[in-house]
Amino acid sequence: MTMTRKLVHAIDPDHAMGRRAALGGLGAVAAGALLPRGARAQNFPDKPVKMIVPYPPGGGADSWARTVAARLEKALGQPIVFDYKPGASTTIGAEAAARAPADGYTIFMIDSTTFAYVPHLRKVNYDPLKSFVPVGMLGVGPMVLVAGPNSPVKSVPELIAHAKASPGKLTIASAGVGSPHHLIGEFFRERAGIQLTHVPYKGAAQYIADLLGGQVDLAVSTITPALPHIAAGKLRPLGVSSASRSSALPEVPSIAEQGMPGFDEKPWNCFVTTAGVPAPVLERLRAAYKAAIEDPEVAGALRKAGIEEVGAWSPAKIAEQMQADHQKWGVIIRKANIRMEG
Repeated sequence: MTMTRKLVHAIDPDHAMGRRAALGGLGAVAAGALLPRGARAQNFPDKPVKMIVPYPPGGGADSWARTVAARLEKALGQPIVFDYKPGASTTIGAEAAARAPADGYTIFMIDSTTFAYVPHLRKVNYDPLKSFVPVGMLGVGPMVLVAGPNSPVKSVPELIAHAKASPGKLTIASAGVGSPHHLIGEFFRERAGIQLTHVPYKGAAQYIADLLGGQVDLAVSTITPALPHIAAGKLRPLGVSSASRSSALPEVPSIAEQGMPGFDEKPWNCFVTTAGVPAPVLERLRAAYKAAIEDPEVAGALRKAGIEEVGAWSPAKIAEQMQADHQKWGVIIRKANIRMEG
């Protein structure tokens, strides 16, 4: 046996060195596992970072996330791996993010649905105000009320008149029960005193396809997925949801301008990570995100897609606004008696 070992070493002089290196590597891994949490945090990130998007690929949220991620990868020095978890009005993604280890390797793209709407509509397995900690703001995203190519209505007043003449006949699509699309549509319907039949989808790509195909009449949509179809004349924009016009659709009047003064609904998005992340890791994430969102190309692309106030709020302001919106929409949802099964 001794001769065999000597023969192997004679033929492969690197064998022993490779074995020692492998054992040394295992020792380093074991030693790393025994390092204090703070020491490991200082090496962050040393592997890819996962980004959970609670909507399907191809919609506005996906486009915005990818715009930011391309620059964030450079700032972090690690790839961003996308993990799409659509459904249940963002709660599938939110619950996965809340369960993730508090190590900073999971980022979640959050919007009003997750913290302001759904917790008032159904039981959720996360705390909307305690399960996450803000990393950075994406921006405010006014929505646009659009009609399909065969719709006879060309403005908000015409829509209201048509709906009052045929109560419940017009259908309005959204990205799901409890989504900003749905609740802004409900808020509009209530303010207008009309009846519309709500048709929920899982995301923008699906409802846009049916809107173009004539399966539904209207939709409250994020601007990004609707924009190319509006530009091509295939979708008709009736009004934007913010009090002022959108820079992406400057020719489209706001809903407020068309007989609904004070109508000003602008859902906003931000990125969060799991609560309890070590302070050095959180600081690193926030610094990298700030570099990404302040990059002129990133900010310009987001503005072109209809996002306003890009990166304008600090993490402290984000946390404060989450609390305020959670309370505000709780009152609106209870008053409107909106329910969500499950």
